[in-house]
Amino acid sequence: MSDFWDAASAIATTGATGVALWFGWHEAKMRRKEEADREAAQARLVVPVIDGYRGEVVNHSSEPLLELRIIRADADQPNGNPVAVRWSEGDPRIFRNVSAGQTHHLELLEQGWGPYIDPVNGYEVEEDEGITPFNATNHRLTIQFMDAAGLRWQRVGLRPPTRILGEFSDPAPNPE
Repeated sequence: MSDFWDAASAIATTGATGVALWFGWHEAKMRRKEEADREAAQARLVVPVIDGYRGEVVNHSSEPLLELRIIRADADQPNGNPVAVRWSEGDPRIFRNVSAGQTHHLELLEQGWGPYIDPVNGYEVEEDEGITPFNATNHRLTIQFMDAAGLRWQRVGLRPPTRILGEFSDPAPNPE
């Protein structure tokens, strides 16, 4: 009978140890997640959008950005391939000390994309001109910035921001 209680005690001790280890691991994981969420609080408030013929980055946070870079503007073609958007060469794309609430603009240029083919009838309707082809979707700016805490971030369109652990990228050259 003593062997039974020894075995039961060993199983219970092992089970309790496993549960305690799981709770410790789970607590550490939740703390890391909460810390990452706190770190990204300002980054989520830096919003890059393309509105018509203009790219726009707004710092909706109450803190300044130490640096902001507009890396590129693009969209997706129906086949899934990205198409680059042109911008005015005179527009700066690297900014230092962007105040809370400040907006920076990038004028996007209209381009000729060839004839626009009617998808139903299959014939040319007109010349396809705009910042992207007529049927392009998911227009977006890719930006990189340093928040008030000195953390580096990248944001592609309205996707959640991601941390950059290395150096910033240089803005892409204007597409040909």
